[in-house]
Amino acid sequence: MCGIFGVFHSDPDLPIDQEHLGASLRLLVHRGPDFQSAWQNPGIGLAHTRLSLLDLSPRSHQPFHDRSGRYHLVYNGEIYNWRILRSRLESKGITFSTTSDTEVLLEMLICEGIDSTLAAIEGMYAFAFYDSQERTLFLARDRLGIKPLFLFEKNGTVFFSSEIQAMRPWVPFEPDLLSIYSYLHGFPAPYAGHTFYKGIRSIPPGTQICIRPGQAPHYKTFFKPTDLWNRQQQEELETLSTRQLLDRFDEQLLRSVQLQLLADAPVGALCSGGIDSSVIMAMAARSHNNLAVFHANVCGRESEYESARTLADHLKLDLKSVDVHDRDFLDLLPEVTRHYGHPAYHHMNSVPFLKVSRLVRDNGVKAVLSGEGADECYYGYLEMILTLRPPHKRGRPQSLLTRLWRTAKWMIQQHGSPPDTDVLADLGNRYGVALEYEQIRREIESRFPGCPANRNLEILYKLVHHLRSLLHRNDALGMAAGIEARFPYLDTELVRLAVNMPYRAKVRFSFSARDKRHLFIRDKWILRKIAERYIPASLSQRHKAGFPVSAYRRAILDEAFFTPSLTADLLEMSKEQMQYLLAHADLLLRLRLLHLEAWIHTCLWNRDDAELVGRLHDHITIQPQS
Repeated sequence: MCGIFGVFHSDPDLPIDQEHLGASLRLLVHRGPDFQSAWQNPGIGLAHTRLSLLDLSPRSHQPFHDRSGRYHLVYNGEIYNWRILRSRLESKGITFSTTSDTEVLLEMLICEGIDSTLAAIEGMYAFAFYDSQERTLFLARDRLGIKPLFLFEKNGTVFFSSEIQAMRPWVPFEPDLLSIYSYLHGFPAPYAGHTFYKGIRSIPPGTQICIRPGQAPHYKTFFKPTDLWNRQQQEELETLSTRQLLDRFDEQLLRSVQLQLLADAPVGALCSGGIDSSVIMAMAARSHNNLAVFHANVCGRESEYESARTLADHLKLDLKSVDVHDRDFLDLLPEVTRHYGHPAYHHMNSVPFLKVSRLVRDNGVKAVLSGEGADECYYGYLEMILTLRPPHKRGRPQSLLTRLWRTAKWMIQQHGSPPDTDVLADLGNRYGVALEYEQIRREIESRFPGCPANRNLEILYKLVHHLRSLLHRNDALGMAAGIEARFPYLDTELVRLAVNMPYRAKVRFSFSARDKRHLFIRDKWILRKIAERYIPASLSQRHKAGFPVSAYRRAILDEAFFTPSLTADLLEMSKEQMQYLLAHADLLLRLRLLHLEAWIHTCLWNRDDAELVGRLHDHITIQPQS
């Protein structure tokens, strides 16, 4: 929805640098192209860039203030249940001057306090709420980390922002070498806690922070993934028939879709051609006249255009598509990296995501529904299914019947467990992921004595680091074009339903399941059954493709690209040492080095994009698909 930035001095006599505040505002314009504004008082400065989706009038511009002038709010996101909350507040005698969720959020915070507000609101958000009388600043980030929030603290001054780059006028950018080491070792990026910048932190999802003069920021967790675990709900869902379970899921997903379609500006949907977005599209099309749908066509063997077009034709919708060519992966790498904020190697499909976001913007649509979150909740990833496969036994060949029996037995016996960890490799991310997995397991065991860790724990593991990485991509590259992505699968109650749903509803043994990666095992079973109510069977049973791209993997990288090398300079390596590294690096490590070089160039040193694009074209050749 927007971009937020703020600075809070512990010393109220310290003035706010207006020039710096204006510079930070300009660095966030892409997140809020409709309006930009800043407000300041002694010791506090707040800035906001607006993407107008509810109450498009100037009366809902931010920073938003109450009538008395005591309370102030900058807010990024959407509160989907704002109408219910508004009615609740009106029953207490509170009147409203806008029809925005912003005013509802502010009045909730004033009337009911931050703890009650965070328990009540449903949506995606990062906000800063300032009480000028008490000189107290509250920050909060949504439960699953859909909206970003970064913080830097030094010498009694706190800076916060939707994007790290907005801190550039105030904060010296220094690389966090441990995070870079971790990335080169194969870790995608930290999405809670440390970042690639020394001292700049990514606020963990489900966290609120209270900042008072003369005190260190006080962190408090208001939501953990384990809060989704409910033994009573598990037992109740186990008693339902298959039809009842399908109806429950259908009803809750449809409700979430309808809530997230609400806006005073056009809302569309992304159409990948896969089952997750297809179900969302089909549901949305039933209650939305002439739904605008958009597709990124990665040209070549990876194209999913025909599947997307088939679905659009079935729903009688006009599919708008943008072609993505190999050249785009070179031309757009600097811009993608700049908005991504750290090396984008682990999400190479960020390039098509940026292009489709621009297509959405150019068609006058401001928000799109996305299918993100379904794979995490309903076992759509290959590695989640592979953990259920029996180990291959050497010896004489086994009959098909024997293999099927062993597979079925293995499915019954398997239990969820955290991924294996490499102690030295995980040192680079300061054991953030391993400790979070361990905390999930321990909390379940302590809160539910005698309840064995079961396979549904895999969902909780996926909802942390892995999902956050995808949400970061969607936010960063969508907002780069001034487009908001919305995620119906991530409604809190719907995720709770998925976590506690019987395992048999998500993964089933099936003779008709012919995915060679997990033969006779049907992933996302309940979602596929619901899909049959909305879309053709040819699409509801389609194998997962995962927004595939291969351009970088077909790249021939000339080592001269690293002469001179910003990476070598950063790591204090000689030319000979860098050459040795390149000579012994496989393709994947070379690609990580390439993306690191792009990050140093664009994000750390803020150099010209055209210069990097020229180097990329001079030293990289992308081979045609065979």
